[in-house]
Amino acid sequence: MRNWVVILLLAVLFHSCGISMGDRIDNGNLSVYFLEGINKEKAINFAKYWKNNGFVGERQQVIQLEKENKRVVVKLIERELYHNDPITINEEAMLQELERTLKTEIFHQDVEIMITDNTFRPIIKR
Repeated sequence: MRNWVVILLLAVLFHSCGISMGDRIDNGNLSVYFLEGINKEKAINFAKYWKNNGFVGERQQVIQLEKENKRVVVKLIERELYHNDPITINEEAMLQELERTLKTEIFHQDVEIMITDNTFRPIIKR
């Protein structure tokens, strides 16, 4: 319940500040926002891939897709629990493999996975 309140408050805050989170598609516990440069079909394909490959758990997950410099940026919100832990070599290898898979199977262009806070601002960890 607390997560829904936080997500709702963030959405209201972004809307009131004029900062667009983008268009949104929902798939169960997953909400995918997509900004200009990412079409709805790609966002839907991403959401299906994300869900079908076990990346969605029991908690609500919010992801934003954005195109920057001919690259798709997948912005993942990091939970506070892990906020201070650096990414291990194995985690970095898994992220790079996921970026390659998303490039070949969904977006057909370079992909960067960015770990962000709950306002989609990057957390420098990679």
